[in-house]
Amino acid sequence: MHLDDHSCVLCSSGDEETLMHLFFYCSFSQSCCATLGISWVLSLPPLHMIIQARQDFGRSIFREIIIVASWCIWCHRNSIIFDNGSISLARWKEEFRNELAVVSLRARPVVKLSLDKWMSSSL
Repeated sequence: MHLDDHSCVLCSSGDEETLMHLFFYCSFSQSCCATLGISWVLSLPPLHMIIQARQDFGRSIFREIIIVASWCIWCHRNSIIFDNGSISLARWKEEFRNELAVVSLRARPVVKLSLDKWMSSSL
């Protein structure tokens, strides 16, 4: 498959879809993360951005949340490119809930408890 246009399909910025853009700078991705209570300090280097966001999030389940959020952003992007899907924060959030529920089923009991508690209070 050859793609002539490398612009981000999740936002209207016209920016090239790079890793940094897709997961940190894209307005759609920022909205997804804001829904979860995660914000990025974009002036920091990438590693420091993640460390700062984890500290600000303040819960031990940050890793699980951000991995599932990133996976769902990636899948949402792919559905737009390959399945002619449309951008929908509500659909992304539903996909996130479903994926996090699956992760919760396989998690250690203490992590499962934290995930379930967070989901019931935050989503």
